Amino acid sequence: MPDTPDTPTARRYPDLERVRSRVTAYVYGNVLVLAAVVGCAPESVRSGRAVVVVLATTVTTYLAHVVAHRVGEGVGRRREEAELHLRAELRDAVPIITSGAVPALLLGVAAAAGLDGGWAAAAQLVAVLVPVARLAATGSVTSRLAPGGSTRGAFWSALGLAAGGSLIAVVKVLLTH
Repeated sequence: MPDTPDTPTARRYPDLERVRSRVTAYVYGNVLVLAAVVGCAPESVRSGRAVVVVLATTVTTYLAHVVAHRVGEGVGRRREEAELHLRAELRDAVPIITSGAVPALLLGVAAAAGLDGGWAAAAQLVAVLVPVARLAATGSVTSRLAPGGSTRGAFWSALGLAAGGSLIAVVKVLLTH
């Protein structure tokens, strides 16, 4: 029996525009959080400054993303239509927030525990690996959001995205610190 919207196994997908917006936020958030974590000095982990940097990066990236989409998507739309889009964008940008949550938590625990030296560096390394792993999982994320599922090509593309996102984060840190 085929799945219908009334059967328990049927999968409901958001419209493709929403999927694209969420995936964009997911990738963008993870790359910028990765750069924030990489850019922190190990001593900032112990002092708690790294948590502030990651949270500030997460929140400001979310806000900038929503504002940019609001301006861009508002072009040529009626006010009511633009307001509906803004509400959708506020939801679709949540992956930016989730990108920073676990790294900030890890760094916060390290600061609260007073970790220093090698332990602080280890906590920072784990916090770095979180967004890298999330980038590598992009194929899995998109297969949950879009019909058609993930392909083998999506798997290799996601690994390439993890490598490319890591390179972008390192270049950002090198050029801005």
